[in-house]
Amino acid sequence: MQHIVIHEYGKSLGITSERLVIKEGNFPTKEIPLRKISTLSIQKPGISLSSNLLSACARYGIKVFIGNRAQELCCLHGNAQHAVVQNRIHQFEFLSDDEQRYRIARAFIYGKIRNQRTTMLYFNKQKCGPAKKQAAAHLAAELHLLSQQVRDLPYTENWNATLMGLEGRAAASYWQVLSDHQWLGEQFTQRTGRGAQDPANQALNYGYGILSSVIWNALTNAGLEVYLGALHAIRPGKPALVLDVMEEYRAWVVDRAVIKLRSQLNGETLKPKTRKKLTNEILTTLAKPIPYRSRKIRLESVMQRQCYRLCGMFADEQKYRPLLFRW
Repeated sequence: MQHIVIHEYGKSLGITSERLVIKEGNFPTKEIPLRKISTLSIQKPGISLSSNLLSACARYGIKVFIGNRAQELCCLHGNAQHAVVQNRIHQFEFLSDDEQRYRIARAFIYGKIRNQRTTMLYFNKQKCGPAKKQAAAHLAAELHLLSQQVRDLPYTENWNATLMGLEGRAAASYWQVLSDHQWLGEQFTQRTGRGAQDPANQALNYGYGILSSVIWNALTNAGLEVYLGALHAIRPGKPALVLDVMEEYRAWVVDRAVIKLRSQLNGETLKPKTRKKLTNEILTTLAKPIPYRSRKIRLESVMQRQCYRLCGMFADEQKYRPLLFRW
């Protein structure tokens, strides 16, 4: 199953004989059977799509995401959802308990910091100067200590502030090393979210947009409410659970892909050619088999299984363990 990402202005999408047809002007450039598509993500303004295509996507269970500037604006899907009500009842009951929220939030942040460390160790084993190697090694040691503090963090009334403080320290050190040693190109000086002006931050934001649609799809398949999370605040239009679950995948899936393309992160903005390469790099990572419970399974399938395990934790049937990547 494929995740189709459309990121070029002026494309039009339609359907012919149960196939998605992508056109530029009046000329078809690509056709993909609908049975091979998992999600369709529109990541640029000025792209048109037909109502016939939307109806067909609903029949095939294909979720359609429409976003802009790395922010998902809407998710369209059919009404063929099964076993949703009971899963959501468990989710609401579980997350209404503050101590239970602490347990799952701690797991998300532990996974995030461990995978930031793994990402640095992955690049540290490659050929680079002694200063870079030393900085990466020091950062890995610091992230290891912070992850242990997260793992051992006891429950208190102020657990959220303490947990976010540890996550913030890890993030500050992580981005500082990436900036100081130009792991994300010469123009990257600090992490900037929405409204970023430099190509490195634009690439990160764009990559997180792709990742969010994949996580959103997996959570919806599992029958969970994406707007109710454990870590991120509940706000209108903010898919808190998507943002929660994304934490453990950001570094390995997106940051690593952007670092690989750092030599192309020049100029004033992210170039379409680089955007396309980044999309392919992320989708390749999602399709690559990884070790999981004594087997090798595609990362995308592992993400789906992790969301089902989250359902199990909400139902108090099993413990949720974050996915820790190997370098």
